[in-house]
Amino acid sequence: MRNIKIAVMADIHSNVEAFKTCLAEARNQGVTEYIFLGDYLGDMANPQETLKLMDEIKKNYPCTFIRGNKEDYWINHRKNPQEIWKLGTTTTGMLAYNYENLTDTDIDSFEAMPISKEMKYEGFPKFTVCHGSPFKVNQSMRSDYDYIDDLITQIDTNIVICGHFHIQTEYVRKGKIIMNPGAIGVPLHSKGNAQFMILHGENGCWKHEFITLSYDIDKTLKSMDDENLYKIAPGWYEITKHLLLKGEASHTSVIGQVMEQYYKDTGIKTLHDILEEYWKKALEKLSIII
Repeated sequence: MRNIKIAVMADIHSNVEAFKTCLAEARNQGVTEYIFLGDYLGDMANPQETLKLMDEIKKNYPCTFIRGNKEDYWINHRKNPQEIWKLGTTTTGMLAYNYENLTDTDIDSFEAMPISKEMKYEGFPKFTVCHGSPFKVNQSMRSDYDYIDDLITQIDTNIVICGHFHIQTEYVRKGKIIMNPGAIGVPLHSKGNAQFMILHGENGCWKHEFITLSYDIDKTLKSMDDENLYKIAPGWYEITKHLLLKGEASHTSVIGQVMEQYYKDTGIKTLHDILEEYWKKALEKLSIII
């Protein structure tokens, strides 16, 4: 029976330097195939360079590309030109920056990606790959979420590999194995190191190998400064920088705190209209501004 070696990569978020480091390691380990779990762009510079690297891999290896919630942002924005994204704002600055760096062909390719796929290899158990969950791109499969038991009973395969929550994870629930390879671009709880996973198919069984790698973070930060991301999305830039250096305080957790305070003060439950002063206060409180 043949041996299979698949690199599973998630949440690149335009971190080209981390992506290059992970690709080099995958090649060194003799990977024969790639599965990408979405959120290819988002928080750093070089969106087109990231997409170019993906195209090069696609030309040389069998690849599976899954759509993430970030890809849905660009797809939905193209469908809704009335939606306002502004450069220079924490809330939508990076959304606008990425969208301005995308072509219709890029967005078409995102739209063609499935949100999940059942992977079948002769002689091996089937497994499901997705970004969030097999049903929603933005539904996390973290083990501590209260809906996870009900969600898992709806999945047909006994192995699920997901991204989205950026934490390298393996757990078993209701007899099913759930894995997250960690994030390449902005991983959590990894001390700033990039993460992915190699799935080994041997003797009719799947075995996973978690990979954690240091890379040139300073080069990533320099590219962010060269692109003036601190002006394009001030608070978002600070959260990203802090996360790259510390590996803690996710964008999602900060957004939640800012939205909660804004709602308390104004009674408005929105994200897009939040004033910069709210972001600044929240980041100062969390000691995120460096």
